Amino acid sequence: MKKPKIAILTIRNSYGYGGVLTSVKKLYKFCEKYFDPTIFYLSFDPKISANIKSFNFKNKIRHTNYFGMKAVEIGSRWAFWEPGHYLYSLPLWKKALKDYDYFIFKSGSCIASYPLIKLNKKFAMWIGTSYQDDRDQRVKKLSYIRKVIDFFAQFKMKKIEKEILSKANYIFSISRNTRKRVDQIIGYKRDDIAVCGFPIFVKINNKKLSKNKNIIAVGRFSDPRKNFDMLIKAFDKIHKKFLESKLYVVGKKPDNEILEKYSNLNCYKNILFTGMLDQDQLKQFYEISDLMLITSYQEGLGITGLEAMSFGLPVVSTKCGGTSDYVIDDKNGFLVDINDIKNMSEKAIKILSSPDLYNQFSNYALNFIKDNYSQARFESIIKYGLVKTYPELKDLFEEKDLIRSFDQSEKIQESNL
Repeated sequence: MKKPKIAILTIRNSYGYGGVLTSVKKLYKFCEKYFDPTIFYLSFDPKISANIKSFNFKNKIRHTNYFGMKAVEIGSRWAFWEPGHYLYSLPLWKKALKDYDYFIFKSGSCIASYPLIKLNKKFAMWIGTSYQDDRDQRVKKLSYIRKVIDFFAQFKMKKIEKEILSKANYIFSISRNTRKRVDQIIGYKRDDIAVCGFPIFVKINNKKLSKNKNIIAVGRFSDPRKNFDMLIKAFDKIHKKFLESKLYVVGKKPDNEILEKYSNLNCYKNILFTGMLDQDQLKQFYEISDLMLITSYQEGLGITGLEAMSFGLPVVSTKCGGTSDYVIDDKNGFLVDINDIKNMSEKAIKILSSPDLYNQFSNYALNFIKDNYSQARFESIIKYGLVKTYPELKDLFEEKDLIRSFDQSEKIQESNL
């Protein structure tokens, strides 16, 4: 039997890793079970986009392979003006999507789903953050001219975001914090929104505290949102207590000028910058680590924290949004205020100083993942939202498999507020 076609809209990932790409891959794999999926995203490649420098004033459609997934790129027009990214290329979006009956969106913020709004398509969306939260730290690094253009674009961009969040047929929010931000932006509480989290498989059954007390941090640390300064300063204090401890920094490291600021610290020689790792390599570092630190200013969820917990690692994280869904104070880790370096280091030292306490935290982390972030639970929530958007799809899924949200997880969190 021929599977129905579904379009998955997202943003283009140019560096090959990160939470959005990981989630898109997970969604694509789920859709393959029931649909014939294709990825769609806006492209700024000058070969298919309008580009003043090359005197090209036309944009085009291009079929491609996107990290092993069937995909279609829509060339942009006048990329410097963000409010027009999707409006100016709308005729191409209409042409590219004309043969599709089902639509789902996945990205950080909701902005890249705008073509579906303008084309009056029914769709479900999976989002991780608000537009403003996604860009707060990065906008500080823009050039002066870009900042001026950005200033004039913001009023329109916020109107676009509110329109999308109001009109989307069903919303999957990656965390409770994201769900609250949606309600704040649109000015009322939506009923057709569910917290879906991210599916994680438990990788270990019994984790023991090592002698060295190694710490891991995973992320794109060239992104100011990851708050590399706090990470290094917190590790410096931890290292003074545990001189043999190492910090594994996994992902793209900061610019050299930032690294040079800390190169004279005693702890610096115990920091290993691994660069990007594949899943097998990353697994090895999780296995030799004892604790994860998340120092971010903002996280939609913080999938790496869930990954760490699936290996039995406790997590000490800033109160950066999504991590509060799974970091339970004094149960599997601690939440601290952003840039409270002293508290983060003290909480890390507390966990690493007691094997008995460490075992309690580790076991709680593993059981929490099993109970709240299983693949089956995630798929059930996605199925529920798709059926609410497209009632005819109920025949595609079994009724007993439909779950509205992470109810148990939400109750646990509410009891800890």
